[in-house]
Formats: sequence, C-alpha cells, structure tokens
Amino acid sequence: MIINIIDALVLLAAAVNPIDACSLLQPSEISVVLGVPVAAGERRDEGIVPQGAYSSACVWQVKQAAAPGRNFVIVNAMQWPAGSGLADTFLDAFRKAAASGEIPAQPLPRDFGDAALWWGDGLALRLGDVSVGISVFAPSLKTQRESYRAGEFEERLATHVVKRLEQRGRL
Repeated sequence: MIINIIDALVLLAAAVNPIDACSLLQPSEISVVLGVPVAAGERRDEGIVPQGAYSSACVWQVKQAAAPGRNFVIVNAMQWPAGSGLADTFLDAFRKAAASGEIPAQPLPRDFGDAALWWGDGLALRLGDVSVGISVFAPSLKTQRESYRAGEFEERLATHVVKRLEQRGRL
C-alpha cells in the first residue's frame, strides 16, 4: 500500500501531543529579563499545521509606560511527532530564508537545546521533537540600555524555555 505525503502527514499529526507556548515562560521571568512588568501571556494556537506539528504561540505585552509604543515578547512552539526528526525543519527554514535573501543575513549558531540560531529578529531553537522561536519586540527598552547586545533578551529567556522543555521530557 502506498501512502502519499498528505496521508503520511495526517498520520503523523494524529501522533502529536499539543504544546502550550504560554507554559514555557512565566511573566515574572520575562519581567526580570526586560526590567519592566508584562501582562499575562495570551495564547494563540494554530493547532496542527500542514507540516504535521502542533503549533502554539504566546504573546506577553509590556505594561510599562517607560516603554512607549507596542512592546511585546512572543514565543512560538511547535511539537513535532515523536521521533520524526522534523523539528530541524524549523531551523532549516531560517537557513533557507537567508540563502534566498528573505532575511538579511545568515543565521548565527547559538548554544541552546540541541541546536539553536540567531536570525536577526529572534532566537530559534530545537530540543528533541520541539522547536521554539523567541522574539522580543521592545525597541525602546533596547535603546535605553547602553550595554544592550542584540539577542540578549531572547537568549536569557531561552534558558528558561529550555529548562521547562527539559522538565517536561524530551518529547
């Protein structure tokens, strides 16, 4: 019996457990990293996506007036079918986007989880069958800090995300 790609993805998706991106960071952890309070996370799941993963996103809004404009942290987590090896496709998408000019520079490797890279606007990482994107959009907070280094906020948040993923098991 020949199974086409769509049927195979449907079968893989049926084996995927949902992930909750909001459970990967606590507002208090984000507040410590940014130095300002944030609102509770707002969950925005896509559910099973065509690639076969369960996709969950969470957005935390910065609550402080000292950060004018819209400032937020967003985490997108994708739980891939166990043992599929498909979590690497998330990081590969950034490499391909750089090669085609969709993003301005080649992503830089980072040391988080099993694999990670900084792609200019965020940090993408993989741990087991989970891939995660972390972005902090807070231009006023970044410019207020003389010593701010690109990716600093995302990397500090990634340590919490990796810890939570390890606590829940390498899925």
